[in-house]
Amino acid sequence: MQKNFLSAAMAGTLLLTVFASPAAQAKTASEVYEQAAKSTVVVGNFDAQGKQKSMGSGVVMPDGDIVTNCHVVKGAARLTVRVGQTERPATLRYSDWDRDVCSLSSNGLNAPAATVGSSKSLKVGAKVYAIGAPKGLELTLSDGIVSSLRELDGGQYIQTTAAISPGTSGGGLYDDNG
Repeated sequence: MQKNFLSAAMAGTLLLTVFASPAAQAKTASEVYEQAAKSTVVVGNFDAQGKQKSMGSGVVMPDGDIVTNCHVVKGAARLTVRVGQTERPATLRYSDWDRDVCSLSSNGLNAPAATVGSSKSLKVGAKVYAIGAPKGLELTLSDGIVSSLRELDGGQYIQTTAAISPGTSGGGLYDDNG
């Protein structure tokens, strides 16, 4: 499968990493959640004194790295990723600050990879689901539609009506195939 990193412009500066899968039988919201929530992590950003500066969400990719938004990890002295009750240290591996997409590595992370496909078939009006940790409330699902597809700065940005709150940044946006 081809890996696509796209961002969705939301609420001014809020961005999400987006994953879309090839056309198949549409899943229910519960089925998408059951599949995708297992690949969602909480990303912690801590200062040099160990105080949490911010938190967001991330998605485990097939190569084992975690994709999140760069603004989630900005200025961190220490990063962590949490799956359930297990928290592990993380390291920034790659950053594209212009597109607000960063990847992290975390040894021993025990979470399955998200299903990643092509976003080429995504259309305005398509049903989508966001999974993240808004305000620290882990594994929260919201739904919406693709409200626009925008070509900006050499990339495609997906605008959605799915509710995105602080803490959801960096989480996944999934089509109705998960």
